[in-house]
Amino acid sequence: MGFLRYQYLFVIATFLPSSPCMAQGEEGMEYERNSMHVMMIKHLNQRYDDIIEDVFLQTPFPERFNNHNLGVKTVSFAELDGDQSGNIMSFIDQVNLGQKMVSKWFSRDKRTGSFNMELVKERGFYNATLSQKNVARASYRGMALLEDAGENLISKTFLLVNDISYVSKGSGNWVLKSIASFYSGSVAGVQKSLESIGGFQVDIKSYLFQLVWDEEIAQTFYTQYYTEDGASDGNKVRAFTGDKALFKMKYVGKTESMSKETNFRAVKDPKAFLVKVCTQTMDHNIAQLQHQYADFRIKAPLLSVDPIKADVGLKEDITEDSRFEVLERVIDDNGKVSYERVGIIRPVKGKIKDNRYMVTEEESKDAALDATEFEKVSGKGFYQGMLIREIK
Repeated sequence: MGFLRYQYLFVIATFLPSSPCMAQGEEGMEYERNSMHVMMIKHLNQRYDDIIEDVFLQTPFPERFNNHNLGVKTVSFAELDGDQSGNIMSFIDQVNLGQKMVSKWFSRDKRTGSFNMELVKERGFYNATLSQKNVARASYRGMALLEDAGENLISKTFLLVNDISYVSKGSGNWVLKSIASFYSGSVAGVQKSLESIGGFQVDIKSYLFQLVWDEEIAQTFYTQYYTEDGASDGNKVRAFTGDKALFKMKYVGKTESMSKETNFRAVKDPKAFLVKVCTQTMDHNIAQLQHQYADFRIKAPLLSVDPIKADVGLKEDITEDSRFEVLERVIDDNGKVSYERVGIIRPVKGKIKDNRYMVTEEESKDAALDATEFEKVSGKGFYQGMLIREIK
């Protein structure tokens, strides 16, 4: 079977602002990313729960994922002791979250119930002029595109739910009490209150779920539910709305991290400081989940090959013992896209970038690095724009 090796395109667009979903150093590089919606568990009737929610809502979305935002960012449960995976799954089933994930992918029009492929084409970097008819039916290239979307895009859709708590030394939760004083405008005494805290830590449990999307589900969707813009089919619209069983999320796993103990001494903006600590802890959880679950692992492009560099680092928990496969995009005679390993690389000791959220050069000398440098373990023919993905 013939195939085409596809070199990634680099778009020079000096007149456009940097895309918020592109990591620093990757502007203009096109590659498929996993998609994710991020939520938190809000502990109702807990003191300062609104502050915890406000801090969470200010944490930046992880830049190596497509933001599959469904709108709702918090969920609450009556029972909050122990493992929350069961509560979260009940919530997912109750609101039919899997169907909402699919509706987002196909830009469902709430008024007409019709769909389109614009988001799929955008995230998959397909030809924007491809006709709607060829996309939605089993035509030659159209079917290959849908297979690509299912394998490389839609099936890599995730929900991450975070359970956040703050732990401080001494009596009472002085961290949040001090932040509450700051919010209320009592700035004069807040620094003294903060400095009285011997230390505090942020504890976050992160639960990961994945959209179930396979060939059978895709076939049912395209043949029984998909109706194009401008050609709404009432029977298909009603059938999709009434289906509460086809689109499911599966539980992948969880991880828990506690930040290093820190304090508020010399902190001028305690809320921004909490956002920083909270973001770094969630990033650590995401990295741990990526180590554990292959489907959740991100890809990143090679920024250069002499030396070999990529914009990954300590935020992804990379060490000198980490290994990455180098992937080349391959298109077969049917137009189907796949990724072929062409080599393996490893980080160079002492040249791993500290890319953790808001880390300064004063805190870490490795924050000054423009990217992490790698050395070749095996393979050849690497070129700028090839993708790397961590392997065990």
